[in-house]
Amino acid sequence: MRKHFYIIFFTTLLTNVVLQGQSQGFIVKPTPFSSSTFDEFSPVFYEGGIVFCSNQSNNSLVSYQDEQSRLFKICLVTKKDSTEWKYPKLFSKELTSDFNDGPVTFSKNGNFIYYSRNNSIKNLLRNISDTSNKLGIYSAEFINGIWTNIKPFTHNNQSNNFCTPSLDPDGSRIYFSSDMPGGSGGMDLYYCDWRNDDWDQPVNLGPVVNTQKNESFPFAGRYGRLYFASDGHNGLGGKDLFYTREINGDWIAPVHLDSAINSPADDFGLVADSTFKYGYFSTNRRKSDDIFSFSSPPVEFASCDTIKEDNYCFTFFDELHSQIDTIPVIYRWDFGNGIVRTGPEVSHCFPGPGEYSVMLTIIDELTGNVIADKVTYKAELENIKQPYINSYNVSIVDKPVFFDGQKINLIDFRVTDYLWNFGDGFNPGAPFMSKTFKNEGEYTVRLGLLGEEDTLGLIPKKCVMKKIRIYDNLQELTLKGRGEESEVLRVTEPVGEQSKAIPVKIYLTDDLPQNQNAGIKEVLNKSGLSTLKFDQYGVTSSSYQLLDNIAGILKENPDTRLEIAIHATEDRAPGDKLMLSEKWAQELSRYFKTRKIGMESVRCKGFSTAHPVLKPSVSDNITIDGIIELIFMKK
Repeated sequence: MRKHFYIIFFTTLLTNVVLQGQSQGFIVKPTPFSSSTFDEFSPVFYEGGIVFCSNQSNNSLVSYQDEQSRLFKICLVTKKDSTEWKYPKLFSKELTSDFNDGPVTFSKNGNFIYYSRNNSIKNLLRNISDTSNKLGIYSAEFINGIWTNIKPFTHNNQSNNFCTPSLDPDGSRIYFSSDMPGGSGGMDLYYCDWRNDDWDQPVNLGPVVNTQKNESFPFAGRYGRLYFASDGHNGLGGKDLFYTREINGDWIAPVHLDSAINSPADDFGLVADSTFKYGYFSTNRRKSDDIFSFSSPPVEFASCDTIKEDNYCFTFFDELHSQIDTIPVIYRWDFGNGIVRTGPEVSHCFPGPGEYSVMLTIIDELTGNVIADKVTYKAELENIKQPYINSYNVSIVDKPVFFDGQKINLIDFRVTDYLWNFGDGFNPGAPFMSKTFKNEGEYTVRLGLLGEEDTLGLIPKKCVMKKIRIYDNLQELTLKGRGEESEVLRVTEPVGEQSKAIPVKIYLTDDLPQNQNAGIKEVLNKSGLSTLKFDQYGVTSSSYQLLDNIAGILKENPDTRLEIAIHATEDRAPGDKLMLSEKWAQELSRYFKTRKIGMESVRCKGFSTAHPVLKPSVSDNITIDGIIELIFMKK
């Protein structure tokens, strides 16, 4: 690597144990905006372009360290189209000094910049032999089209260098390189956390990461990876690129990056997307510092499992005392938390995974005497071990569909990357995604997860898929006496808890035959109901008429499918582990199961308040906590 503005230290080589990264077969090539005459290095992403350091200049400036080289400035290059780049230009006049400027790092919204530069910029003679002019870190804010409020980093001083800053993705921590006292030697990596409106004291990453030589050019990637350059760890020669991660307060041994990225030359100043699928880095393998791009083949998954739905709803009956038929008895089932049901066979939905005890008491109905007391049944419930895609199962053309991949139940699997496949291959994404489908039809949505590398350098993968149906339009069914303005009848049972009346909206897809469409409308009109009602025990008996009518429709029309989307205006009931809308969805699933309606004919899905939902009003002192959408469609 050519002489740069940071200081080179000559120290004794310290041998370190370094993990060798798994080869990913990266495609590496120089960028079109890198020249063979000048130096370009330390790229970062900025508003669709790249900001980098370069000495491409026609000025008569001289280098702080080398009279034969020009000073480094902060430059910007943007794309002309999907394949071609424009010519680089100076990034900002406000941030340009007569000395060295850069590298830089930006806040997530791009409105704050932290960058390196020489501390003293007023000496117009630029005495290059004055080694007291150390490097510092400075910040600026983008206001009304200009970079202003330039401020020095809290810990800058005139005796040591502070340079190559990198903000972590949420802006709560800044990494940098410094030769301040107390390090391992040379330039060490440090970080500061943002506390009380300022940067806290610098923390050295310690001897696992820092060596007696130089560690610099940190890049804080997503999901905790910290990439950096080092000439002290074992590598291919010169400066090599590594990454580490902080786990439970300790930094893991640095992992050496792919040999296509590292070379016998100096390789440093890397930036990458969250999946490490593509990015840029600096190298002097062509004798001048240049910016190279790297990309990996698309991530593929050998197979994707179909999502299975968690079920916490069960039917209870007593086998041990089922022979009692000579006297009338009362079966009393105690599910805890004040929930008691009576009957020889009862149904109950637990709030979520966990260990539960169900106590049965059998009472002589005539005398009131206990025949069998405290017969206890144990239930241990677990979520299905799988990733999960929470979304609508149906939508219409040109309407965004929201996908939530956060509900993950996997053991010893820490997600590093989310990859979504909407029919165009797996692409990097976030836990939350939206997709607008332009054509009607059935689509298979896949979610692939990458986990942390194991001790052998292998990356674990998990994948699930679900099908969604996209239609040209949804026709809302308007029935007499239906809708949110309908009168809500108060349910007085069971005593002790207020009932929740949830308005129902009905939709029919346009692929249903006309006679079938009319028949569904007629049956639903006969019910004369506009809500489904829930209490602490589940769906109330006052809702059975509407639900029985719906079950009858599905039995008489086996080629019809019902999607039920439940939105709750409150996330959880007091003391519940389960989202309220999901609890109601499971109650309805259980009800249809008791009516011998399979999951191929009816699917219930609960959505949190993060999804757009019409919030119904409150009437007659009855709390209305959401809305239920019933969507009838062709199988």
